[in-house]
Amino acid sequence: MIIDNIKNIYNYKSFSIIYKALQELSKLNIENIPTSTIVYEENKLFYNPVSLISKPEYECIFEAHKKYLDVHYILEGIEGISTSSIDKLKVQTPYNNEKDIAFYNGEADGTYYLNPGDFMIFWPTDAHKVAIMKNSPSQIKKIVCKISVDYL
Repeated sequence: MIIDNIKNIYNYKSFSIIYKALQELSKLNIENIPTSTIVYEENKLFYNPVSLISKPEYECIFEAHKKYLDVHYILEGIEGISTSSIDKLKVQTPYNNEKDIAFYNGEADGTYYLNPGDFMIFWPTDAHKVAIMKNSPSQIKKIVCKISVDYL
């Protein structure tokens, strides 16, 4: 897992595809959020706009993916995201190859609150629980970038 701010993208130049993804994310702001998925390279790199209302952590569940890294980039609101290694969690819903997702239960190693401009990168071994509210439910707008692990 990596947590950082988009202003630090130069730190990722040696990770070419991650750097490319962050460069594209850095061009976005609340005024120009895409309304549908943007595909940069078929099955390798794409961006999904997400709009949600945060909620109490007990209503959220861990998820993890095998085929894609997730890059969550916050454009509006404050989103809490809890993380844990999948090895420390119990499978709730087994991996679905078609949807590239499995769901887990268990304790978080940590919870991080992301503000606009912040991003988190999740590898296949990083389970993440998203949409956690800070003090009360609030609107969150973000982009979830998917990077194929075969593209790394």
